[in-house]
Amino acid sequence: MTSLELELARILELIEQARAARDALALATLLQRKGAICAALAAPEQSWSEAPECASSCLLEREAVALVA
Repeated sequence: MTSLELELARILELIEQARAARDALALATLLQRKGAICAALAAPEQSWSEAPECASSCLLEREAVALVA
């Protein structure tokens, strides 16, 4: 897990605690933080890239297809 994912997990636990305690101010703050973390995780730079071994096999497949075509 990335540090953002770990932080999101911690925030989700704190949200549940704030709901149980009926702490509206803490809940609102935590929900804002959750939204910011989710937005950061959804950013394109956070997306998975191909693993090097997969990338090399994909390149070989593309070259083979190009040779056949």
